[in-house]
Amino acid sequence: KQWYQRRVRKEGELLRNEIRDKGPDGELIEGIIKQGCIVPSHITVGLLARAMAASNSNKFLIDGFPRNQENHDSWNELMGDKATVQFMLFYDCDLAVCVDRVLNRREGRKDDTAEIVQRRVEGYNTSTLPIIELFRREGRLRTVDSSRPVEEVFAATEKLL
Repeated sequence: KQWYQRRVRKEGELLRNEIRDKGPDGELIEGIIKQGCIVPSHITVGLLARAMAASNSNKFLIDGFPRNQENHDSWNELMGDKATVQFMLFYDCDLAVCVDRVLNRREGRKDDTAEIVQRRVEGYNTSTLPIIELFRREGRLRTVDSSRPVEEVFAATEKLL
Protein backbone atom coordinates (compact mmCIF):
# COMPACT_ATOMS: atom_id res chain seq x y z
CA LYS A 1 0.00 0.00 0.00
CA GLN A 2 1.22 3.44 -0.86
CA TRP A 3 0.65 5.08 2.54
CA TYR A 4 2.97 2.55 4.17
CA GLN A 5 5.81 3.60 1.88
CA ARG A 6 5.55 7.17 3.12
CA ARG A 7 5.21 6.41 6.81
CA VAL A 8 7.27 3.30 7.55
CA ARG A 9 10.74 3.96 8.90
CA LYS A 10 12.92 0.87 8.96
CA GLU A 11 15.68 1.15 11.51
CA GLY A 12 17.90 -1.33 9.68
CA GLU A 13 17.38 0.39 6.35
CA LEU A 14 18.31 3.78 7.84
CA LEU A 15 21.48 2.24 9.28
CA ARG A 16 22.43 0.56 5.98
CA ASN A 17 21.78 3.84 4.12
CA GLU A 18 24.12 5.64 6.50
CA ILE A 19 26.81 3.08 5.61
CA ARG A 20 26.11 3.25 1.86
CA ASP A 21 26.02 7.04 1.81
CA LYS A 22 29.23 7.21 3.86
CA GLY A 23 27.48 9.22 6.53
CA PRO A 24 29.34 10.44 9.62
CA ASP A 25 28.59 7.25 11.55
CA GLY A 26 28.66 4.86 8.58
CA GLU A 27 31.94 3.08 9.37
CA LEU A 28 31.06 2.67 13.05
CA ILE A 29 27.62 1.30 12.16
CA GLU A 30 29.08 -1.13 9.63
CA GLY A 31 31.51 -2.59 12.16
CA ILE A 32 28.79 -3.03 14.76
CA ILE A 33 26.37 -4.68 12.32
CA LYS A 34 29.06 -7.09 11.09
CA GLN A 35 29.43 -8.26 14.68
CA GLY A 36 25.69 -8.82 14.98
CA CYS A 37 25.41 -6.23 17.73
CA ILE A 38 23.03 -3.31 18.30
CA VAL A 39 24.07 0.17 17.16
CA PRO A 40 24.22 2.75 19.99
CA SER A 41 20.80 4.22 20.62
CA HIS A 42 21.74 7.86 20.21
CA ILE A 43 22.82 7.12 16.62
CA THR A 44 19.67 5.17 15.80
CA VAL A 45 17.31 7.69 17.39
CA GLY A 46 19.11 10.50 15.56
CA LEU A 47 18.65 8.75 12.20
CA LEU A 48 14.98 8.08 12.97
CA ALA A 49 14.41 11.69 14.04
CA ARG A 50 15.97 13.02 10.81
CA ALA A 51 13.89 10.66 8.65
CA MET A 52 10.71 11.64 10.46
CA ALA A 53 11.48 15.36 10.22
CA ALA A 54 12.10 15.00 6.47
CA SER A 55 8.68 13.38 6.00
CA ASN A 56 5.41 15.17 5.34
CA SER A 57 3.60 12.79 7.69
CA ASN A 58 2.92 12.91 11.41
CA LYS A 59 2.29 9.18 11.95
CA PHE A 60 4.95 6.52 11.59
CA LEU A 61 5.48 2.81 11.92
CA ILE A 62 9.08 2.28 13.01
CA ASP A 63 10.26 -1.18 12.06
CA GLY A 64 12.80 -2.86 14.34
CA PHE A 65 12.81 -0.40 17.21
CA PRO A 66 13.16 -0.39 20.19
CA ARG A 67 15.31 -3.50 20.49
CA ASN A 68 16.45 -3.04 24.07
CA GLN A 69 16.02 -0.94 27.22
CA GLU A 70 18.69 1.54 26.10
CA ASN A 71 16.79 2.11 22.81
CA HIS A 72 13.58 2.64 24.75
CA ASP A 73 15.19 5.03 27.23
CA SER A 74 17.03 7.01 24.52
CA TRP A 75 13.84 7.38 22.52
CA ASN A 76 12.00 8.71 25.56
CA GLU A 77 14.87 11.08 26.40
CA LEU A 78 15.43 12.42 22.88
CA MET A 79 11.96 12.14 21.33
CA GLY A 80 9.57 11.85 24.26
CA ASP A 81 8.29 15.41 23.91
CA LYS A 82 8.23 15.23 20.09
CA ALA A 83 6.49 11.91 19.40
CA THR A 84 3.97 9.73 21.19
CA VAL A 85 4.44 5.98 20.94
CA GLN A 86 0.93 4.58 20.78
CA PHE A 87 1.81 0.88 20.69
CA MET A 88 4.32 -1.79 19.70
CA LEU A 89 3.36 -4.03 16.81
CA PHE A 90 4.80 -7.47 17.53
CA TYR A 91 5.11 -10.09 14.81
CA ASP A 92 5.05 -13.37 16.70
CA CYS A 93 6.62 -16.31 14.90
CA ASP A 94 8.30 -19.59 15.74
CA LEU A 95 12.10 -19.22 16.01
CA ALA A 96 12.84 -21.88 13.38
CA VAL A 97 10.56 -20.16 10.86
CA CYS A 98 12.19 -16.78 11.56
CA VAL A 99 15.71 -18.13 11.14
CA ASP A 100 14.75 -19.94 7.93
CA ARG A 101 13.19 -16.77 6.50
CA VAL A 102 16.23 -14.64 7.32
CA LEU A 103 18.71 -17.13 5.90
CA ASN A 104 16.67 -17.52 2.71
CA ARG A 105 15.53 -13.94 2.02
CA ARG A 106 18.24 -13.43 -0.62
CA GLU A 107 18.66 -9.70 -0.09
CA GLY A 108 22.43 -9.93 -0.32
CA ARG A 109 22.88 -8.64 3.21
CA LYS A 110 26.26 -9.36 4.78
CA ASP A 111 24.64 -9.90 8.18
CA ASP A 112 22.40 -12.77 7.00
CA THR A 113 24.73 -15.60 7.99
CA ALA A 114 23.90 -18.45 10.37
CA GLU A 115 26.51 -17.22 12.87
CA ILE A 116 25.24 -13.65 12.94
CA VAL A 117 21.60 -14.76 13.00
CA GLN A 118 22.42 -16.88 16.07
CA ARG A 119 23.93 -13.81 17.79
CA ARG A 120 20.87 -11.76 16.87
CA VAL A 121 18.60 -14.45 18.36
CA GLU A 122 20.63 -14.41 21.58
CA GLY A 123 20.39 -10.61 21.68
CA TYR A 124 16.66 -10.80 21.04
CA ASN A 125 16.17 -13.21 23.94
CA THR A 126 18.16 -11.14 26.42
CA SER A 127 17.39 -7.60 25.26
CA THR A 128 14.25 -7.41 23.12
CA LEU A 129 11.88 -9.79 24.91
CA PRO A 130 11.93 -7.65 28.08
CA ILE A 131 10.87 -4.60 26.00
CA ILE A 132 8.05 -6.59 24.42
CA GLU A 133 6.92 -7.60 27.91
CA LEU A 134 7.10 -3.96 29.05
CA PHE A 135 4.72 -2.91 26.26
CA ARG A 136 2.47 -5.90 27.09
CA ARG A 137 2.29 -4.87 30.78
CA GLU A 138 1.49 -1.29 29.74
CA GLY A 139 -1.32 -2.53 27.48
CA ARG A 140 0.45 -1.15 24.41
CA LEU A 141 1.31 -4.38 22.58
CA ARG A 142 -0.52 -5.48 19.43
CA THR A 143 0.39 -8.95 18.19
CA VAL A 144 0.20 -10.53 14.74
CA ASP A 145 0.84 -14.24 14.10
CA SER A 146 3.45 -13.88 11.39
CA SER A 147 3.93 -17.59 10.74
CA ARG A 148 1.03 -17.33 8.26
CA PRO A 149 1.36 -16.40 4.57
CA VAL A 150 2.41 -12.81 3.81
CA GLU A 151 -1.04 -11.79 2.54
CA GLU A 152 -2.70 -12.91 5.79
CA VAL A 153 -0.06 -11.18 7.92
CA PHE A 154 -0.53 -7.96 5.96
CA ALA A 155 -4.33 -8.12 6.35
CA ALA A 156 -4.00 -8.73 10.10
CA THR A 157 -1.56 -5.81 10.35
CA GLU A 158 -3.92 -3.46 8.54
CA LYS A 159 -6.66 -4.31 11.04
CA LEU A 160 -4.41 -3.39 13.95
CA LEU A 161 -3.30 -0.10 12.43
